Amino acid sequence: MQRLDPSERAWDLAPALKDSSVQTLRRDSSSANMLTRFIEANRRLCRRLTPTHVHEANVFGVYRKLGQILLSHPRVSNVVDCGAGAQWWFPSYYKRWYAIKLIGLDIDRREMESNADLDERIECDVSLDIPLPPDSIDLCMASSGLEHFADNEAFLRNAYRILRPGGFLLAQFPGRYAPFAIVNRLLPAGIKRRFLAASMGEDAELLGYVAHYDRTDYASFAKMASDVGYKVTYHSPGYYSSTYAEFFFPFWLLSYLYDCLRFAIGMRSLASYNLFLLQKPDQSSSEPLALYAWPTETNE
Repeated sequence: MQRLDPSERAWDLAPALKDSSVQTLRRDSSSANMLTRFIEANRRLCRRLTPTHVHEANVFGVYRKLGQILLSHPRVSNVVDCGAGAQWWFPSYYKRWYAIKLIGLDIDRREMESNADLDERIECDVSLDIPLPPDSIDLCMASSGLEHFADNEAFLRNAYRILRPGGFLLAQFPGRYAPFAIVNRLLPAGIKRRFLAASMGEDAELLGYVAHYDRTDYASFAKMASDVGYKVTYHSPGYYSSTYAEFFFPFWLLSYLYDCLRFAIGMRSLASYNLFLLQKPDQSSSEPLALYAWPTETNE
C-alpha cells in the first residue's frame, strides 16, 4: 500500500473542514438573523402601542423647544455646548438667524472634529475647569451629558463662573434612580454592552460611555444648583424610559406599567429624566425669564 505524505492527507481533509466551517457559520448567521428579526418584531409592536404623547412630551422635545426660545433671546449670542461631541442638537441655520457664536466643550477633541456647527473647540474636563473668561457666556447647554460628569457640583460652579449675570444653563439628563440607571450601575461592563446592543440596536455605541449619575435625581440636583447660586427657573421630569425594554414585549409591558405608576405618584426624584433651566441671578434686571413650571410644593 502506498503511504501518503502528511501534507497530502491535510490537503485531502481541507475541503471537508472548509465545508464544516461554512455550515457552522451559516447556522450561526441564521440564528443571529432570527434573533434580530424577533427583537425587531417586538420593538415594532412596543412602539405601535406607545401613546403618541409619550414621544411628544418627553424631556428631549422640551429641551429642543426651550433651546429655541433661549437661542432667540435678544441677550443670547455666546453659547457653550457642554459635551458637544459630533453633533449640535439644533438646526445649523439657528446660528445665522440668531447671530450665535457656538463654542464646543468636550473631554475628547476628536469627538468634535466632525461637528461643523462649532465656531470654537475646547478640549477640557468641565468638572475640573472651563477655560473661558468669567461672565463671558450667555447660555450653557448640556444634552445627556451630566450623567457622565464625575462631579456635577464642580461643573455647575465652573459654568456659573463663565455665565454673565442673567445667563442661563439648560440641561437634560437621566435621573439617578431611573430603572436603566440602576441597572447600569449594577451590571458588569460586558453584560451592559450586550444588553445595550439588544435593547437599543444601532444607538448602543452612543450609550456605552461611563456614567456616574452624580446627584442627578431632582432633589439633590435642585439643592446643589441653589447652593451654587443659581435660580431654578424651570424643571420638567420625564418618567418614560421603557425604550430600553422594547426588545422583549413582556419586559416592555412591565416597564411601561411602572412608568405609569411613577408618573401617577408624581415623585420627581424617581423620574427617569430631568430637564432643568437654571439662571445666574442679575440684580440689575427687573424682567426675569418666566416659564410655566410645576408648583414648588409638589412631591420631590
